[in-house]
Amino acid sequence: MKKFHLSLCLSVLILLFSACSVSQVSNTESSKEVLINESLPKMDDVKTLSDMSNIAFEWEPLYDDNIQGFYLYRSSDEDPQFKLVATIKDKFQTHYVDTNLKPNTKYYYKMRSFDNQGHPSEDGKIFEASTMPRLEAIPFVQAITNLPNRIKLIWRPHPDLRVNSYIIERSKSNEDNFKKIAEVKNRLSAEYIDKDLKPNENFNYQIIAVSFDGIKSEPSQVLNSTSKALPPEVQNLNASSDASNKIILTWDAPAYKDFSYYKVYSTSSSFLPYTLIAKTDKNSYEDLVEGSDETKYYKVTMVDVDGLESPMPKNGVEGKTLGIPSSPSIILAQSTPEGINLEWIDGDSRAVEYEVRRYGGEQNAIFKGIKEKQLKDIKALPGVEYSYEVIAIDSAGLRSEPSKRVKAAQ
Repeated sequence: MKKFHLSLCLSVLILLFSACSVSQVSNTESSKEVLINESLPKMDDVKTLSDMSNIAFEWEPLYDDNIQGFYLYRSSDEDPQFKLVATIKDKFQTHYVDTNLKPNTKYYYKMRSFDNQGHPSEDGKIFEASTMPRLEAIPFVQAITNLPNRIKLIWRPHPDLRVNSYIIERSKSNEDNFKKIAEVKNRLSAEYIDKDLKPNENFNYQIIAVSFDGIKSEPSQVLNSTSKALPPEVQNLNASSDASNKIILTWDAPAYKDFSYYKVYSTSSSFLPYTLIAKTDKNSYEDLVEGSDETKYYKVTMVDVDGLESPMPKNGVEGKTLGIPSSPSIILAQSTPEGINLEWIDGDSRAVEYEVRRYGGEQNAIFKGIKEKQLKDIKALPGVEYSYEVIAIDSAGLRSEPSKRVKAAQ
C-alpha cells in the first residue's frame, strides 16, 4: 500500500511539471541556473528604430494570461556577453527605448517574455541595431583677432536640426588640454566673445555642437587667436630746461593706425607718484610752471581708439624751468668831474637790460631801463661815498641776483 502511495505522488509531480512546461537550463548571461518556461511565446518579431544614442523597440501585443512582462538583453562587439539591460514588468507594454548608447555603434539584442514567477521564455531571435553616427563637426568657424581684452568666435549654425547648443573649449596656445569655458544655447546662435583677457593674450579654441539628448559632435577645427596688444611705448621723451616759466615736452610720434591721444603725467619728485596733467593728440606739450629753476618729472603714454594705454615708462624724464640770469660783474667805478662812471660785464648772454642800484647819500636811488653796460651817475654829490650794484634782466623779465657792490666817491 505504501509503495502505491509513493508511486502515485511521483506521477502527480511529473504531471504538474509537464503542465507548466518548465525546464532547468544554464543561463548564458549568468552562472546561475534558471527555469525556462517553454510554454511562453518567444520574442522573434521585434522592430527597432535608432538615433545617435538611443535604440527604440516595438513588438506585437502578447496578452497571453501567462505573461507577466519582458526581459531585454544586450551585447556588442566590445562586450559580446549578453547582459540583462531592462525588465519590462507590464505585459501590455509594446514599446521600449534603450538609452545612453554610444553613437555609430552596432548592438545585438534579444528579448524574452517571462511569467509571474519570473521564469523566462526560450530565446527569441537575436537582432542587430546600430546607433547613428555622431554629429559632424561645425562646417565653418572663425576667430576674430586684435580686439581689446577679448577674442570673438563666429561659426555657421550647424545644419543638423537636432543641435541644441554649442560648447566652447579653450586651451593655452602651447597646450592641448582643452577645457569648457562656455555653452551657447540655440542652434541658430553663431558667436561667442571671450572677455576679460589680458592684452596680447593668445589661446586655442574649438567648438562642439551638442544635440538635444546630449550627444556631442566632433570638435571643430582648432582656432588660434590673440587679443589686441597694447600701443607701443612712447620713445625719446625730452623735457626742456631753458624755457621761462614753462617746461616743453617733446617725444617721437610712431606711425600707429589705432592712435587716439597721449597722456602726460608729472610729479614734483621722482619719489612721488605720477598724476595725469594733460591729454593731447600732438607729440609735444608745454607745462606752464611758475618760477625759475623749478624741477618736475614726466612720463607720457599712448592711448588707442579702444582705450588701451601703452606701458608706463619705468623712469621719468627731468625738466626744469629757466633759471635766473647770471649776475653781472662791475669792472669800473670811477669819479669824474661830470659824475661817477660805472661799467660792467655780463655773466651770460641773456640780459636785455639792466638795473643799477645806488646806496648812500641822503637817499638811495634806482636806475632802470639801462640798455648799455655802462652808466654815468651825474646826480652823485661831491664828497659823498656811494655803493653800486647791477642786476641783469632777460627777455622774460627774470632778474639776476645783484652784482657785488663797489664803492665810489665824487
